[in-house]
Amino acid sequence: MITEAGIILVVIIISCAGILAGRKVQSTSDFLTGGGKASSFLTTGALVGTLLGSQCTLGTAQLAFSFGISACWFTLGTGLGCLILGLVYSDKLRRSGCTTQFQILSREYGALTEKAGGILCTTGTFISILAQVTACIGFITALYPSVSPFMASVLTIALMCMYIIMGGTWGAGLAGIVKVILLYGSCTACMVIALVKSGGISWLFGNTESFLLGSSVGEIGRVLTHEDFSARYLSMTARGTLKDLGSCLSLILGVLSTQTYMQFILSARGEREAKSSLMWSFLLVPPVGVMGIFIGLFMRANYITAAEVNALISAGLPVPELPVIAGTIQVFPSFVINHVSPVFAGIILGTLLVTVVSGSSGLLLGVSAILTEDIFSAFSFVKSHKLFFSRLIIAITLTVAAITSRILDAQAINDLGFLSMTLRASVVFMPLLCALCFRGRVRPSFVLASVILSPAVAILDVILKFPVEPLVVGMGVSVMCCVIGSVRA
Repeated sequence: MITEAGIILVVIIISCAGILAGRKVQSTSDFLTGGGKASSFLTTGALVGTLLGSQCTLGTAQLAFSFGISACWFTLGTGLGCLILGLVYSDKLRRSGCTTQFQILSREYGALTEKAGGILCTTGTFISILAQVTACIGFITALYPSVSPFMASVLTIALMCMYIIMGGTWGAGLAGIVKVILLYGSCTACMVIALVKSGGISWLFGNTESFLLGSSVGEIGRVLTHEDFSARYLSMTARGTLKDLGSCLSLILGVLSTQTYMQFILSARGEREAKSSLMWSFLLVPPVGVMGIFIGLFMRANYITAAEVNALISAGLPVPELPVIAGTIQVFPSFVINHVSPVFAGIILGTLLVTVVSGSSGLLLGVSAILTEDIFSAFSFVKSHKLFFSRLIIAITLTVAAITSRILDAQAINDLGFLSMTLRASVVFMPLLCALCFRGRVRPSFVLASVILSPAVAILDVILKFPVEPLVVGMGVSVMCCVIGSVRA
C-alpha cells in the first residue's frame, strides 16, 4: 500500500504541473512553441524530459541485461545529437522564422516536398510513440498483473493527456523539470544499491561473469569462456560494429531531424537560452544510460527470464534456483520492487511511469505541429480552430497507438526506437541541411526524390534484412539524390 501511495503521489505532482502550465496556453503558438518566452531552465526541462523516455531508462537496462556496456549507445547518441544541434543548427532554425522543419523545406523546395516529408516523418515519429505507449502499458501490467491490457491502455492515454494536452510545450517544460530531478534521484539511488549489494563495480562485472560461466544460462547464451563474456558484456560493439555504431549515428541524425526538438528550441526566449538548454541536455542524458547499465548487469547476475527457463527445460539443462522475471522489459521495475524499500520504491516506480509517459508526450507535440501546420493547414476549420485541432490530434494519435500496441512485442522498444530515428533521419536530415546551409543549390525535384526514396529503401532493408544497416542505405540514397541535384542545379 505504501508503494502504491508513492506512485500516486508522483503521478499527481507531474499531472498538476501539466495542468497548471495550461494556464499559460492562450494560443496555438503558446501550445506548440511556448510563445518563444521560455527560460533555458524550462527549455532544458522540456528537452531532457522528452529525450529521457522509456528507451533511455527501461530500454537501456533491458539491453544491458543481454549485451552489457553496449547498451550505452541510445543515451550517448542522443546526447551527441543535442551537442551538434546546439553547435550547428539551433541558430539557423530560430532565424528561419518557421514553426516546423517542413515549412523550411516548403519555402525552399515547394509544397509537395512539405506534404510528403510531413507524412513520412510523422509515420517515423509515430513508431517511436507506439514503442513508448507499448512500454507504458507493459509497465502498468507488470506492476499490477490484475489490470487488463485494455484498462492499462486507458490509463496510459489518460496519463499522457494530462501530461501534455493541457500545457503543450509549457507543460512539457514544467513537468520535465520535476521529472528530471526525480529521475536522477531514482537512477542514482538504484545504481548505488546495485553497486553496494554487488560489492563495487569490479565485483558487479565479476558476479555477472561468474554467474554466466558457472550456470546453464551461459550455455544457452553461448557465453562459455572469459573471452565470450568480454565480447558480449564488456564490448561497446557487442551486437556488431556496424549495428552499434549505426545505431549511434541513427540517434544523432534522428535528434537533428525531429520536429519536437525544433519546437523546444523555438520556445526559448533567445539564442543563448536555446544553446544553453541543448548543452545541458548533452551533459544530462548520457549518465542516465550508465546508471541503467549497472542496474541491468546486477539483474543479469541475480535473475533469469521466463524465456530462459523454457529454453533450459527444452534443452534438458538444469534451471538455476533464481528469481524469474517475465521478460527483459521488466529488468528495471523488478529491481525496484525487489531491492528498494517500499516507500522509495513507490516514488521510483512512479518516476519510471512518468518517464515512459513524458517520452511519448513530447513526440506527440511534434506530430501535432506537423499535421496542424503542414498537412491540414489549408482546411478552413483547422485555420480557425488550430489550438483545438492540435489537442485533438494528440488524443487521436494516442488512441491509435494504444490500439496498435496490442499486437506489438513489448521486448522490442529499443529496436523500434532505432528504426524511428532512422526513418526520421532519412526523410529530413539531408533536405533540411541543404535548405539551411546550401540555399538555391539543389533542384527541388531531387530533394523530393530524396524525401520519398530514402525512407522507402530503409524500410525495404528492414523487410529483406540486407547485411547493411537501414540508416546507411537510407542516408546513402538521400545523399546521392541531393548531390546529383546540386550538380544539375
